[in-house]
Amino acid sequence: MKRLFCLAATCLIASAALAQTLVTTPVMGFLTLNLQAGTNFIGFALLPSMELQAVVNVSGDRTRILVQGAPQVALTDNQFNPGSLPSHTVEIVSAGTGLGFTSAIVDTVATGNEIVLADAVPAGVADGATIKVWKLWTLADVFGATNSALLTGSENPATADLIQLPNGTGFDEYYYSTGGSNGVGWRQVGQGAADQANVPLEFSGGIAIRARSAKSVVIVGQIKPGKTMVNLQTGNNLVANLCPVNAAGDTPSTEGRTLGNSGLQTGLASGIASTQSDLVLIWNGQGYSQYYYSSGGLTGAGWRRIGAGSADQSGVALPDGAYIIFRRGAPTQIQVNQGNF
Repeated sequence: MKRLFCLAATCLIASAALAQTLVTTPVMGFLTLNLQAGTNFIGFALLPSMELQAVVNVSGDRTRILVQGAPQVALTDNQFNPGSLPSHTVEIVSAGTGLGFTSAIVDTVATGNEIVLADAVPAGVADGATIKVWKLWTLADVFGATNSALLTGSENPATADLIQLPNGTGFDEYYYSTGGSNGVGWRQVGQGAADQANVPLEFSGGIAIRARSAKSVVIVGQIKPGKTMVNLQTGNNLVANLCPVNAAGDTPSTEGRTLGNSGLQTGLASGIASTQSDLVLIWNGQGYSQYYYSSGGLTGAGWRRIGAGSADQSGVALPDGAYIIFRRGAPTQIQVNQGNF
């Protein structure tokens, strides 16, 4: 898989008329996913659109934030939660403890200009924080409501390309049905003819695509700059590389993400042995190369690869799609740096 981008200029506009509201001209780009036959690990460094940037106050239970600046910013009921599935997420973009925190929106309430979140805002986030509201990708957004991406469709999922979304214990699998008893459209394996076009893709999570043949998919969207908090569960986590440029490949960039500049070492558990540390697993074509951050001991301090002794691995490029973090301890949040663009 390879990323190719055409970036637009960005600017920040602030005026007295907008008061507490900030309006940003987005950085646009396009992403080419070159899928190979077999399993492909995918991450999206683009989002469909940023729909709001504003200053907020935080409620007592910290799952409710109140958007300031009315009447310039006047929310409507269900504005960012039009259906039964999550459609938008909030991101904290103010510097400080909560920088990069994201949470799905579960309700939008006109009275009080209120956004209700699935997760509590971190304790360090105070009144006056700045947020962005991003639309989430859906299967139909990324691959087309009628499969304009030309993934291999079929009446039988056994012969179709499968989009695999992590569910905490494994994967939910989706495909484009071309007819038969399940009809035409996006379907979930084992769920019959139920329409799945609006299934959302997790904000910072990776996905896998099991392709029956090689093909390319082009996606157009906006770049999310800055840092992002990623939720890690105990065990394996498929994490997207949110940086819009690569550190390796045909056209490497110094802005691409490596183990050393990713910020991963700040949040992951480390020890003097790999058995004490969280692991970063990167697919190498035949299996996984396993990396960990060593706190010292015989291998010294820094990024190391299992089986490679004390050799420095900080320059290893994160894949341009997704990678796995194996979390040994309790669930946690880590802050990942994908650069500023």
